[in-house]
Amino acid sequence: PIFHETRLSRGPLLSADGYLAVMATTARSKSTDMSLVGIDVATGAVTGELYVAGASIGPARFSPVEGDNRLLGGSNETGFTRPLTWDPRTGQRVDCTPDSLDGELYPVDWLPDARGVVVQQVNAAAMQLYLWTPGEHTLRKIPHANATIGAAYISPGGELIVELQDSTRPSRVVVLDLDSGEEVRELLRGDDAPEGRKWRSVSYPSTDGATIQAWLATPAGEGPFPAVVDVHGGPTAAMFDQWSPMAQAWLDHGYAFLSVNYRGSTTFGHEFEASIRGDLGRRECDDISAGRDWLVAQGIARPDQVFVTGWSYGGYMTLLCLGMRPDLWAGGMAGIAIADWTLMYEDQAETLRQYQVGLFGGTPAELPEQHARSSPITYAARVEAPVLVIQGSNDTRCPARQLRAYEEQMHELGKDIRMEWFEAGHGSYDMEKQLAHQEIMMTFAAEVLAR
Repeated sequence: PIFHETRLSRGPLLSADGYLAVMATTARSKSTDMSLVGIDVATGAVTGELYVAGASIGPARFSPVEGDNRLLGGSNETGFTRPLTWDPRTGQRVDCTPDSLDGELYPVDWLPDARGVVVQQVNAAAMQLYLWTPGEHTLRKIPHANATIGAAYISPGGELIVELQDSTRPSRVVVLDLDSGEEVRELLRGDDAPEGRKWRSVSYPSTDGATIQAWLATPAGEGPFPAVVDVHGGPTAAMFDQWSPMAQAWLDHGYAFLSVNYRGSTTFGHEFEASIRGDLGRRECDDISAGRDWLVAQGIARPDQVFVTGWSYGGYMTLLCLGMRPDLWAGGMAGIAIADWTLMYEDQAETLRQYQVGLFGGTPAELPEQHARSSPITYAARVEAPVLVIQGSNDTRCPARQLRAYEEQMHELGKDIRMEWFEAGHGSYDMEKQLAHQEIMMTFAAEVLAR
């Protein structure tokens, strides 16, 4: 083998001529922060390394020009992600560090001649594309319409192809003019969707002086309403103004909807993302609970009718919030959740074990108290609200055994828990099953409110 590493690693990315490879690895950081290793494919020799202590450097794409060994990547060593190019053979590095732009600036793709690079700004949950010219150190805005950009790349013919969506319009793939930002033509779209409720960006204070961004939508009529606080998965992810049939279903049935970008979410800077490491769950629970309190204080939600819900890490946070702040919630709906980090480590896929080690700073054997403190099963006796859990029986990310242990303990404690097992892994792409799961959650919430 030309590369071997037991810690979490990603890649390889290959140069245009196939002679160079780059791996991203957490071997140096012992956390989830990445560094880059250049490798000569023919010999396996390391040609170079790009590592900065306390920062994460991720790869995007090699130059499309044969013989050009520059890799496009991004580093958050300034506190926010900024694009860079790096030659793994010579070590030459060029950074894009504009003083006038706030927020994150992510690398997207090279132009076919490698003279320019498309980059994407994400600031206060808004997205904007730019064209960076590394050789001239210039950055030019591409004045496109406001939308959430789910993906973007440059075609071999030099066209800027992007996937666009927002909370009222499903995804579609279009070509944008690189100069004007105007839509040239539409390449792909799904079926038209019923008219939905528009999300808007809000912010509110949480503990330790943190300001939390979230997405709010309200149903027709005057509040206060019953409400759902939605928690995205990850935690290294973020929620944007995106098309969500699940959210629109809650809104159609009279619930206010708040989706929280809690501490640990990406796109809000390195400090915000890294603040949860070694102490998973506590700050996130503070931020989610503060969102619930904000809804009530604003007169949007009824204090005794607020539910918490999420899938994967969001399902984990649902169970943890129900145990850590039992006084706040009317109920919780968790999907493909985590209930016991120690049992999870024992059963999950090896790659995800290393991700867990990076988040905690060690294994359950090395940090048993922290793994217990961050596990919802530890707080099962404190849960007061009814709980619904939808879990895949063949999940290698959030394995079944740890959830069965939680279910058993909740039953022994006389808690109100309902389990729905399905024959799949970490979620399902079966549309009928997705619809059934949404119906189960909404029926559960309606039954709780009717008590």
